[in-house]
Amino acid sequence: MNSPFSLCFISILLTIAPMGIALGQTDAKEAFDDQQYEAAVEAWDKLLEENPELKDIHYNQGNANYRLGELDEAIGAYEQALSLKDKDALADVYYNLGNAYLNKQDVEKAREFYKQALRMRPKDQDAKANLELLNHMPPPPPQDQKSQNGENNEEQQDKQEQQEQQDSESQDQNEDQQEQDQQKQDESKGEEQQEDQQQSQDEQEQDEEQEQQQNPSDGDEAVDQEELMNAQQLLDALKDRETENMREQIRLKTSGKDNEKDW
Repeated sequence: MNSPFSLCFISILLTIAPMGIALGQTDAKEAFDDQQYEAAVEAWDKLLEENPELKDIHYNQGNANYRLGELDEAIGAYEQALSLKDKDALADVYYNLGNAYLNKQDVEKAREFYKQALRMRPKDQDAKANLELLNHMPPPPPQDQKSQNGENNEEQQDKQEQQEQQDSESQDQNEDQQEQDQQKQDESKGEEQQEDQQQSQDEQEQDEEQEQQQNPSDGDEAVDQEELMNAQQLLDALKDRETENMREQIRLKTSGKDNEKDW
């Protein structure tokens, strides 16, 4: 309930509105006067269940909730009482709505409801005094602004850390992908080099084979020349032998003639 706008200079109107039906009203009023606000709220809740058309009860409920510090419940109850037809009663509702929003440190709404109260009751000195005080004072910072800023900073930091983590994971994935691509390229180049080497080796062997077919080796030439020499020597020997045989035949023939003459 404490706020930068101390309630010591904010006039509060928390009177009990009279009702046409007195069932349970005495108990609720006595509980309120004795500051037993929870008991007063329960008593008025019961009255509303039995007489939902009594809008004044919402106003009294709002006053009890206000005393309990339950500002949201008080505002809800006051809003239920905005359908009151009596201008003075409606001015009281607007005025207390201004007080409730002021305690919530919502200065703009508090100022608006004080203005509404003055429209219903232009000579309301309390509403005029509160409105003048608000108009001459800067709006207070929200009570939980520091904690909200802390939460916002933590939330922003968490988001930033999550984003950094996602960026890091994305970078790692990209590096892994690049490494895999490079490895595949290296493997492909290696296979191409092996194929080129094999093809070159096959071509070289094929060229050597063709060259061997066209040009015999030195060893083959040496073997062929030796065979030719042996064959030539054999032919020469055969010729010599044939020549000798022919000479022998001639000699025999010659000696035969001599013998015939002897005979």
